Amino acid sequence: MADSKKYYYMRLKENFFDNDVIAVLESQPDGVLYSNILLKMYLKSLKNNGLLMVNDLIPYNSQMIATITRQPIGVVEKALMLFKNLGLIDVLEGGAIYMSDIELFVGQSSTEAERKKQKRLEIKATNLLADKCPTNVHHSIEYRDKSIENRDNNITSVSKETVSRILDYLNQATGRNYKASSKATQKHINARLSEGYTEEDFKKVIDNKVSEWLHNPKMQAYLRPDTLFGTKFDSYLNQEVTEVKPSIEINPKQREGMTDVVEW
Repeated sequence: MADSKKYYYMRLKENFFDNDVIAVLESQPDGVLYSNILLKMYLKSLKNNGLLMVNDLIPYNSQMIATITRQPIGVVEKALMLFKNLGLIDVLEGGAIYMSDIELFVGQSSTEAERKKQKRLEIKATNLLADKCPTNVHHSIEYRDKSIENRDNNITSVSKETVSRILDYLNQATGRNYKASSKATQKHINARLSEGYTEEDFKKVIDNKVSEWLHNPKMQAYLRPDTLFGTKFDSYLNQEVTEVKPSIEINPKQREGMTDVVEW
């Protein structure tokens, strides 16, 4: 039976632990424990695009992080404070933790990456066969590279226009000002487009989550591209929407002139 599960993974460079920030981190008392906690938090956040969330509504707190990392709560609390000071995490409104550098470690593929990989393989093959192949082989490879480059340029042009329209729609719905020039945003949107989703699908996801989160102070912060267009895109697209209306509070000035109701 085919494995239909979705797996998430992260890639670390061999000099990850030589980074100045990690070196400072591990120089602290319990520093090795801190780096262990940090890596586990990175892994736990992958499926939510860097957000540490139990589900769509509940963020991980320090006690939960202590449980999943199997470290004492006191060590975790000190680690979180140090991570924040070093710029490794951001604590958002509502208490959710965002892993600041997650984009550096997420293993993903893209049209451009695949094109470059293919080109490297072709150059390697060309070098190996240079003394054996006739000249027309090199012309064939060069022509194929040009064709791939032209195709990718067309895709990039179309994608930029689509990204701009999607973000315009999101900005109008939320009152925000997200930029189409953001590389991270482009990556999220192009990833979903490459999976076969349409511009209308993006608009529906925006409508669904704006209806659900716009008037929820704890969830407003998540009306952003990396959350909406990340790995939960399909579930957001197909969810049943129940509009959440803002609660109405009556302040003292509004109460003036109102008739009190007395129970007898």
